[in-house]
Parts: sequence; C-alpha cells; structure tokens
Amino acid sequence: MSASETVIQSGASVEATDGRLGTVDEVLVRPETGELVTLIVRRGWSDRTMHVDASQVADIQGGTVHLRTTREEAERLAGATPDGDAGSGAVLRADGEQLRVPILEERLSAETRPVSLGELRIHKRVEETAESVAQAVTRDQLDVEHVSINRPLEAPATQRIDGDWLVLPVMEEVLVVRKQLMLKEEVRIRVRQVTEDQEVRETVRHERLELEDATRHGISVLPDEEGRGEPDSVRTGPPERGRRT
Repeated sequence: MSASETVIQSGASVEATDGRLGTVDEVLVRPETGELVTLIVRRGWSDRTMHVDASQVADIQGGTVHLRTTREEAERLAGATPDGDAGSGAVLRADGEQLRVPILEERLSAETRPVSLGELRIHKRVEETAESVAQAVTRDQLDVEHVSINRPLEAPATQRIDGDWLVLPVMEEVLVVRKQLMLKEEVRIRVRQVTEDQEVRETVRHERLELEDATRHGISVLPDEEGRGEPDSVRTGPPERGRRT
C-alpha cells in the first residue's frame, strides 16, 4: 500500500476487530516506493505508543484505519521486528517533508499457551467422625416419697398441696375384727364312790404232803440240801410218789 494511494492523517482512529485501539501518531513509509511500513499508534490520552506493522492493516475507510487483528494480538506483535529491509533504508513521513531513519531493535516477547499436562481426577468421599458436644439442658424430675400413716378415717381424704409437694392420699378398706367375751358353756365335775365286782385270773402255787408206806418198797434216803446222801429220816410205809414245793 503506497502513500500516494493511501492518505492517513495524524490523529486518525485505529480500530481493531474487537474495538478501538487508539489514534495514529505517526506514519512511516519507504522512501523508494512510498509503501506503508509502520503506524505509530497512541493509546488513549496517555504518552504510551505502540508500533503497528502495515501487515496488520486491513482497510482504510473515511480516514479510519481498520486492523485485521484484535487489540491483544496487536499489542503482542507491537514489539516484533518489521521486514528485513525496513530497518536498513531511510523512511519518509507521509507528508514528504521530514526524513527519519528509524533505529530498530529486537525485543523478546513472551507468551503463554495452554499445555495439557495430564488430568486430575477428584474423588469425593464422606468421612464420618464421632463428635461429642456438652450442652446444659433442663428437665423436670419427680421426687416420690411414700409416708406411712395407718390412721383410720371417718371420711375419704382428698389431695392437697404441702409447699412444693402434691400430696395424694392412698386409701384402702380393711376388715375390722372385734373380740367379745361370751360364756359358751359350763362343765360340772363331782366325785362319787362306785363298788363293782372284778374277776382276776392268776396262777398260784401251794404245797401238799403225800405219804407212802416205806415197808413196801424199802428204806430210801433223801438227800439233804447240800446234796449229801446221809439219811435224813427213816420212813415207814410206801415211798413218796412225789414232792412239790
């Protein structure tokens, strides 16, 4: 694109594909051919400028320069070196009044791009832990006391309030046993004498004497108490048949 074919005024708007980039501060062309080399674009109202290579210019309409790159791409390429012969030849301004020799240098531009390093798998699991929390709580507690009374009543007792105590009577019916002395009968006893006959059976012994003529059988000697055979007496008549004591 030659200077004779293209008129770019200082202060012209420079539009990227995604919005306004800035305004033209200077236009650099090749003196031999008048070909556009670089646009020096001022960013906003600041003193910051950037170089936009002619290859980024898509069209010029109504004094507005339209780029074929985005603002981010234009800023990234702003520090890149133009074509090899652009740094060695003289450059004229578009108005042809002033000769400038640009001094170019290489600048290192770093960029980042996403690189897949692998994948990370996230597993979620539920862990259970036992926790204890101490908390004071209030509850009602009943104190029950059993008080033994055992007192007869003339009428049923009712419940009553005794201080903080609710007294509930517990009643029961019992059998009442009464003792009474009564003369049931009389027993009469007397003593009288009674005579009656009784029969008693018992064996008794007694002695009797039997005599026997000794002359008929001879004389016999009766033993004494000690068993001696001395004659005790001379018996006459028949001998004794037997002796009982």
